[in-house]
Amino acid sequence: MHLPLPISHSLFDKKKEEWQRSVQPMAAEALRAWCDSSRLPLAHLDLTGADLTDSLLADLLEAHQNGITQLDLTNVKGISDETNTLLDQRNVKFPNLRSLKMTSMELLSRPPPRRKNGVASMDTRNIPVLGEEDLEDAGGLDQMRENRGGPSHSTHSNQQPIFEGLKIVEEEEREPPVFTSRCPGVTALALPKVDEENSPNDLLRRVFEPLKDLRILDLSYWNRMEDLRCVHPLQLTTLILFDVPDLYRTIDSIITLTELRFLDLSQSSRDTGLYPRPVTALHKLVTNLKQLTCLDISSTNLAAQPSPKDWPVRPDIQGNVRSDIVGLRFLSKPLDFIGLFNCENASHFGEIPAKHISGDANEDQVIMALQMYKDRAGLLQSVLNESYQLYRFGNSNPLVRHTEALHLVLNAMQNHLEDSTLQIAGSASLFYIIRKVAMNRDTKKRVVSALLSGMETHMEEQVMVRNCCLSLCQFEIPQEILFDYSRLAILLVTVLQHHNADNLTQRIVVFLLNSMACHVEGDQKVQVGSFGAIEMILDQIRRKLATNMCDDVMEVGWSFLWNITDETPVNCERFLKADGLLLFHKCFDAFRNERELVRNMMGLIGNIAEVDGLRSQLMNDDYVKIFSALLDLVEDSIEISYNSAGVLAHMVSDGEEAWSGLTVQREQVMASVVKATETWRLDTRRFINYRSFRPILRLLPLWHAYASQHWAVWALANLTTTDGAKYCAYVTDEGGIPLLQELVSDPRTTDSVRHLAKMVLEKLPHPRSRDR
Repeated sequence: MHLPLPISHSLFDKKKEEWQRSVQPMAAEALRAWCDSSRLPLAHLDLTGADLTDSLLADLLEAHQNGITQLDLTNVKGISDETNTLLDQRNVKFPNLRSLKMTSMELLSRPPPRRKNGVASMDTRNIPVLGEEDLEDAGGLDQMRENRGGPSHSTHSNQQPIFEGLKIVEEEEREPPVFTSRCPGVTALALPKVDEENSPNDLLRRVFEPLKDLRILDLSYWNRMEDLRCVHPLQLTTLILFDVPDLYRTIDSIITLTELRFLDLSQSSRDTGLYPRPVTALHKLVTNLKQLTCLDISSTNLAAQPSPKDWPVRPDIQGNVRSDIVGLRFLSKPLDFIGLFNCENASHFGEIPAKHISGDANEDQVIMALQMYKDRAGLLQSVLNESYQLYRFGNSNPLVRHTEALHLVLNAMQNHLEDSTLQIAGSASLFYIIRKVAMNRDTKKRVVSALLSGMETHMEEQVMVRNCCLSLCQFEIPQEILFDYSRLAILLVTVLQHHNADNLTQRIVVFLLNSMACHVEGDQKVQVGSFGAIEMILDQIRRKLATNMCDDVMEVGWSFLWNITDETPVNCERFLKADGLLLFHKCFDAFRNERELVRNMMGLIGNIAEVDGLRSQLMNDDYVKIFSALLDLVEDSIEISYNSAGVLAHMVSDGEEAWSGLTVQREQVMASVVKATETWRLDTRRFINYRSFRPILRLLPLWHAYASQHWAVWALANLTTTDGAKYCAYVTDEGGIPLLQELVSDPRTTDSVRHLAKMVLEKLPHPRSRDR
C-alpha cells in the first residue's frame, strides 16, 4: 500500500506524540516502517526527542533523501558520528532540503582520530616515561657510550636493522565530509546547543562553508561564541543568538552582515546580557545594519541611557527617528518589531521607534511577549509572571484581550509541561484570566486538561497544586469536568495524601470532591470510592478531630461522605470498614452543638440505614440513644430531626427480633418517631435532593412498624406539597400509587397515616390525565 503524503505525515506525527509522551524510550524499530519512502513518503522529517540508532537514522535519511525539505534532529538520542560514516558510504545527498535543525554536534564535528592498524596510539595522556635507570637495566647504556665516537664497525655485518622485521601498515582513512555538504541548498539552519565548544569558530566555519544559500541562522544557547568571525562570508537575513552570553564580543562580526533584517540578541537573564558600552554597541548595530526591521534586545542593557564613557555621537547631532532609547536614534527607519522585555523601564518609554513591542508596560506588549517567546521557557516564565500581575492588578488602560491571553498561556503550559516554575506562573495567570472569558465547551475542556496535567506532573509542588485547584473551582462541578472525571478524582485524593498540612489546599480539595459527589450517578460514585477518597476524607476528619477543630474541612468532609454514599451500598460498606461509625461517635461527642456538622453526619447514617445488609451495624444502644435524642432538635430546621427519624424508621422496620440485643425498647423508639413527625410543619421546604423514592416506598406496607409507615408517608406528603412538579412523578413512576391506596383502604392503618396517604394521592395527576 502506498499512502498519500498527508496521511503518512499524520501517522508519523501520532508516532512522534507517543515517543514524546512516553517515560520509557520507545523501541527504535517502531520507525522502521518509514524506511520505505515509496509506501510512507515524508517531506518533513521531525525526529525531535527520538531514541534512535546510527543505522536506523541512516536508513531513514537514505530513504527520504530526495523528498525531504525539512529535517529536525533536535535532542535525538543514541546517535554518533557513525551516522555520518554510513551516509558517506551510501553517498546520501539531500538536494531538496531547505531547513535543518539539530543539536547533535556529532554529525557536524570532525570525528575523533581512530587508531590505525599497525600504528601505535598517539594519545599522550597516559604515556609511560622511560628514564636512565631503565636503560641501565637493559644494558644499553654501555653500548651507547661505546658508540659515541662514531658509527659502529661491528664485525657482524649481516646484522639486520632493529625494525626490519616489523611491518607497519598505514591505512589512510578518508574523513567523512561535514553533514551540511550533503545539503548545500539549506537556507535555514538552527543549531541550538548547550555543550561548550572549544573552538566554535572553527567548527561553524566548516559547517557553513557548503551553505552558499544560507539566509536564516539560529545559534541559541551556545555557551561560548568567541567573536563570531565565522559568519563573515554569509549573506544572512536572520540571525538568532538567544541566550548566548557575552555577545558584546560579536558586535564587530554581526555588523558585517549588512543584509540582516531580523536580529535577536535576547537573553533569559540580565546577568548574561550586559554590554560594557551598551549605547555604543546598539548605535553601531543600527547604523551598519540598514535593512534591519526586527530587533530583540530583551533582558539586556542595550536600551540604557548614555554615560560619559558611552556616548557614541555628540548630543547636539540629530538622529533619523524620534526615540527615547538613544542607541536607536540613528535607525534608517522605525522597526516593525523590537523586544524590550526585562529592559528595566525601556518598554515604558513614550517614544519607541517600532510598530510592535514586547515588554511589560501594557496588555499589548505582554501579549506580544507571550507570542514571541512561546518556545523559550526561561524568558517565557518571566512573561507569565508579568501576565499574572497584569490580569490580577490591572493597568491604567482597560484590559480587552483576555481571550488571546488565555490561549497563549494554555499553549505555554502545554508546550513546557515539565518546567515546574513555568507551570506555577502559568496556572496563577490562568486563574485571573478565565474569570473574564466566556469560554466555549472546547476551551473549557482545554483549560481543565492543562490544569490536570500540570497538577499531575508537579504533584509535589504545593503552590502549583493550590493554583490548579483554585482555578478548577471556577468551573461547574461536576458537569464541566465529566470528560475527565476519574482523572480528577484520583488527583484530588493524591493531593490530600501529599499536602495534608496545607489547610487552604485541604479546604479546596474537599470542596471539589464534595461537588464531584453531587449530581452524578452511582457508577461514578463507586469509581471515586474505589480511588480511596472515602478513606482519605476520613483521615482528614481524624486530623481535625485530634486538634479539636470543627472547620470547613470537617463539615464539607462529612457532606462529601453523605453524598458519596447516597444510594451506593458499596461506598457505605467502605465507610464502615474504615471505622467510620466510631469516628461518627467521636465527632458527635466533640461537636454535638455544630448543627451543620450533625446534619451532614446524620444524612450519611441515613444512607447506611437504607442498606438491608449493613443496617444491623447501627444496632447499638449508644447509636440509638444519639439518634433518639436528635429527634427533638428542631430549633432552626427539621433536617436533623427528619434524618434521625428516617434512620430509626429503617431500623425498626426490621422487626422486634433485630432489636433483641438492645436495652432500648423498639416500641418506645417507634412512639418517639411518630411524636417527632407530628411536630413538623408539612409545608416546610427541604434542603435535600432525592433521586428515588424506593427506600421510602418500601416502608409503606410494613404494618408491624407503624412508625416506619408514618415517617415514610409524611416524607411523601411533604415533598409532593413543596415540590410537586418534581416529586409527584417519582411516586407514580416507582409504583407508589397502589401502596398508598392500600394504606387508605387497610383497616390496620392508623388515622394519621391514612390522612397523609390521602393527601399524597390528591396531589398526584388524575389517572386519565396521566393516560393522555
